[in-house]
Amino acid sequence: MTAALTLEDLGFSNEDIAERVIEKTVECLLREFWEDDHGEVDSKPSAFGAAMKKRIIERIDKAIEEIAAKHVLPNVATHIETLCLTETNKWGEKKGEPLTFVEYLVARAEAYLIEKVDSNGKAKVDSDSYGWSGKQTRITHLIHQHLHYTIETAMKAAVKPANDAIAKGIQETVKIQLAEIARKLTVNVSTGQ
Repeated sequence: MTAALTLEDLGFSNEDIAERVIEKTVECLLREFWEDDHGEVDSKPSAFGAAMKKRIIERIDKAIEEIAAKHVLPNVATHIETLCLTETNKWGEKKGEPLTFVEYLVARAEAYLIEKVDSNGKAKVDSDSYGWSGKQTRITHLIHQHLHYTIETAMKAAVKPANDAIAKGIQETVKIQLAEIARKLTVNVSTGQ
């Protein structure tokens, strides 16, 4: 009598078989397989596989956001607050005192607002006009622009109802006059005999 063959005799352990069954089951869940006209097997992600991929990506994105919020963003904020900048010349040599990033931003904002501009709000370096004339600061120009816009908007809103009423009156008058002209108009037809 011959002994029955076991999985171990064939070179497989119970763990190997379990791993292969799980791998094949997962593959069948994540992909759809079919055979084409030439007998070749093709596949595409299954609906379950696509849903799993979407959920995995969402979970990874959420984990990255949590890590960034906990570890990266506080370090960036601290770095920006403590960053010191020093102006240099064109050769990289330091000139002036070092400034923190916040001091630098405040200084740049002040310089921007008090810079001389022309009537279009352009600084000399931004203007391509040979006869540039800076007669006002940028803040003055911006205030004038804002006031102009506010007044123009208010005036248009106030005048619109009057314009609509006048236009309607003119339209009615033109209709009445055209009807009067058409009523008075007579056509005479004469023959040359």
